[in-house]
Amino acid sequence: MRAGERRSLSQEMPAATAATRVSRASFVLGGLGLASAIFVVVRLFETWRVGARATGHQVSIVGLTLSYPAANVEAIVVLFLAAVGLATIALAIEGAVREVGACRRFQRSLAAQDYQHLHGAFLITDRQPRAFCVGLLRPRVYFSTGAIAVLDDGALRAVLAHELHHAHRHDPLRLAVGRVLARALFFLPGLGDLVRRQQGLAELSADESAVSAAPANRSALARAMLSFSDAAPADTSTGFDPTRVDYLLGDAPSWQFPVLLCLGVAAVIAVLAAVTLLAGRLASGSATLALPFLSGQPCVIVLAAIPAGGAIFAFARRRTRAQPAR
Repeated sequence: MRAGERRSLSQEMPAATAATRVSRASFVLGGLGLASAIFVVVRLFETWRVGARATGHQVSIVGLTLSYPAANVEAIVVLFLAAVGLATIALAIEGAVREVGACRRFQRSLAAQDYQHLHGAFLITDRQPRAFCVGLLRPRVYFSTGAIAVLDDGALRAVLAHELHHAHRHDPLRLAVGRVLARALFFLPGLGDLVRRQQGLAELSADESAVSAAPANRSALARAMLSFSDAAPADTSTGFDPTRVDYLLGDAPSWQFPVLLCLGVAAVIAVLAAVTLLAGRLASGSATLALPFLSGQPCVIVLAAIPAGGAIFAFARRRTRAQPAR
């Protein structure tokens, strides 16, 4: 695509362009964050000498001779950063498994229902008005019989155009990856803000695509949002996104790339990598591979895993407390 064509597309579809840019930024920064986590773990094994036998650093307690690791300040810094890196890798794996598992369970529940193909999507039997896109590798659009009951034909087609845009862009996969990165890289708080912006822009981009396909879809989407809100249970929060409402009312989407936010996240990653590199050059530590409780000889892997496990537990507990009671 030529530069002129790209500028024209950016002017015609500003929300889609913004969604693409913020998605790329979050993936790049998240990838750099994961790379830095792996880097500090690698430096841990490069700076610590690990042997199978007890080291010369020993202490006698109640007649028991115990060995202990020896390390300078730089080696302890590398050990701490490696603990954070191990926590990051563990959270990334756990988050990916959870996202895939949740998606598969939801898809199995949909497959167990009777549905039919209609308007390029799948109609399921459900009195609650619903329309959604689900699937990581092969996203599909579903809407319920309840949606047909409350929406007129124009509003229904507008909603389906919105959801088909999500499927075309593989937004479920994009957003799932963003959530995993934001949760795993807990030491980069700005990344969570970037992922939340990505989610909002994905919705606005889908509205924009539907309106671009048929200008009448602007008012149709507004009617659909109002109908879904009126039909939702009283205990369900269905707050409108002000940006989406403004767009459907006729305001042009306005969005500026969060340069300062991205620079801040990149700066934190760069500082962590620099500290790891500098400390790794001067670090000197020694330990053994023997299990500590069986032989009394601490090992560097266990020393790193203990604070990593503590960090994961503390983070999970904080998220549990932050969730509202149901």
